[in-house]
Amino acid sequence: MSTITQFLLEKPWGSPWCLLKAANSILRAIGIVAFTNNPVSGVLILAAMVVGNMNVAWACLLAGGVGVLFAKILKQPEQQISDGVVVMNEILVGCISVAAFPAISGHTLTTIFWFYLTLALIITAYIDKGLNSLMAPSKLPALSIPFNIAAVVMLLSMRSAAGLTGTRLPDLPSNTPPLLASINSTEEIQWLKVMEGTLLAAGQIYGVGSIDSSILIYLGFLLFSPLFTIFMFMGSIIGTVIGAMLSAAPYTDAYIGLWGYNAMLTAGGISFFMVPTPGVVLAAVVGAILAATVQAASLHIFNTMTVPVLSYPFNVATLLILAIGVTTNSPFPWVADKTFPEHHVFLYIRSLRAQNAEAITQDPEDQGKPLKILTAEDNHLTY
Repeated sequence: MSTITQFLLEKPWGSPWCLLKAANSILRAIGIVAFTNNPVSGVLILAAMVVGNMNVAWACLLAGGVGVLFAKILKQPEQQISDGVVVMNEILVGCISVAAFPAISGHTLTTIFWFYLTLALIITAYIDKGLNSLMAPSKLPALSIPFNIAAVVMLLSMRSAAGLTGTRLPDLPSNTPPLLASINSTEEIQWLKVMEGTLLAAGQIYGVGSIDSSILIYLGFLLFSPLFTIFMFMGSIIGTVIGAMLSAAPYTDAYIGLWGYNAMLTAGGISFFMVPTPGVVLAAVVGAILAATVQAASLHIFNTMTVPVLSYPFNVATLLILAIGVTTNSPFPWVADKTFPEHHVFLYIRSLRAQNAEAITQDPEDQGKPLKILTAEDNHLTY
């Protein structure tokens, strides 16, 4: 897929290749929401949206189109547009707004809702550009912080327009969603339902928390990287179990995957930005635990504002762990040129072998000096 992307990157936007360039960017953006930077994975995840909620799929495509357009207007780097990095936050705003906000804002999916959404998507593009510029000196990514800012602004603005204040909710429809209706509200934790929640967490990332949608999304992860999928599932287990233990009956949020997705993204993100050595595996576990506990602690504040927790816990936990990776003499090897975890491990092992060979042949007085960690550029590789 990198060969196809490089081919499209060389084609001008004013050429007949424009639509394919945009499609590649949008599909990669869909995947990179969960760090799976692969257009085929993006196709599987888009299919999951179609299966789970067609309106979410339409919102995703709208968000992708607006994201690519305003990435060009704001003169974002061509490589980042091609990779979908500067479009992913718009994808999140589109998917989650359609999936979650009508029940909180008092709006149905009418023309005015889509108008609000389009404005929010445009605002997200500017927030993304500005926030990444502010964070550039730290060498840390903005992750999904722009999505969280724009989504909360959109939701609270819509609630104001509907005359909803405080914790007041709009009148809910009489029909209950099938998934919620099937949950038995007992005092004891149903651990089989908790395990089901670890699967549904993948769908909740995109606002389509059903079994079939979640399976398609996991297949997208697996196609991108089996090792990465293990990290994601590990994070989902940690987050969902902690969520069940820290919440009260009927444990609905744990059963439908709402406790798992932040910890899942944290563990997966750590494995993507840093080489998954044993130390990084431990850091991913700690990060997932931190994400789950931050979610538990912050729910009180978000519930008071009638705002979903969104991905704030993921951003807090992941950025704190990644900040260790960019320090001098970090215990975690940072990935300079990101592809997928298996390839990162391969390059890391090869660089260690090259360092060992260099250490054997270097002068005796240089034996005590620290060895250089090679990057992809040192290996003369391009992606």
